[in-house]
Amino acid sequence: MARERWLVDGYDLTDGLVRDVEYRAGLTGTPAVVGANATVPNRIGELWRPKHHGPGKFTLALWLAPTKGGWQDVEAAWDDLLRVVARPHRLLTFERHTAAGQVRRCEGEVLSALTPTPLGQSGMRVSLEVNVPAGYWVSADTSTQATAPGTPVPQDLALTEFADATAPMEQLAYLLSGPITAPTVTDTTDGTGDSFTYTGQIGAGQTLTVDAATWQLTGGGGFVPDPGRLTNTGPAFLRLAPGRPGKPPSVRLTGTNTGPTTQLTVTGRRAYLT
Repeated sequence: MARERWLVDGYDLTDGLVRDVEYRAGLTGTPAVVGANATVPNRIGELWRPKHHGPGKFTLALWLAPTKGGWQDVEAAWDDLLRVVARPHRLLTFERHTAAGQVRRCEGEVLSALTPTPLGQSGMRVSLEVNVPAGYWVSADTSTQATAPGTPVPQDLALTEFADATAPMEQLAYLLSGPITAPTVTDTTDGTGDSFTYTGQIGAGQTLTVDAATWQLTGGGGFVPDPGRLTNTGPAFLRLAPGRPGKPPSVRLTGTNTGPTTQLTVTGRRAYLT
């Protein structure tokens, strides 16, 4: 097991000598669900509606301690902390190195007043309450998986590289390699989920990238995509659900007029609730 570390914009909050995380309460809360079911007059119960997560929150409870220099070291550490986290004009990048060796990141803001508690001359405690507007954490590294080129459609892809995600993934890019006509990519993690379809033809040697993170279409090999030809069933180009225990998320590529180079490649960052 690795030592858990927390960094803000590259500044290490957990050096273990002068500053560190004191306790874990408040670190692992999940975002609240946003949305409501619909009521229909004269009908029993409610009509279920899909929900999504709101902003995330977590609290870092830190301690600051002196070294050989005494209390002035605590004050210096406090000043350094203020220089790092007291930046209301922009979002901060929080980075968590887990005990399992993973690195997860989020962009957050410290909204509450900072009120440290002195511990005599032996140090101080302070809590950082962080709001995460985007809701989720994401992996620091990107993962890529692809189907075997030329496999007959439907091409099914088990995304084992994304198996440890705990939140829906929107920061993914889907690369479609031709030839293929009217390609459809469907989330099959929980049966048949959301999908997107490009109602056009991608020729041999051409590619289409559907970037769910940036809402952009990019062509390769001379292919010029028409955004008006892309339709999707969900709130994003394709919001991929996290897998269940022992089962990774999965997608399926369908279409017509395929060939030996037809392929689906998925690239992006895993998403986490905490």
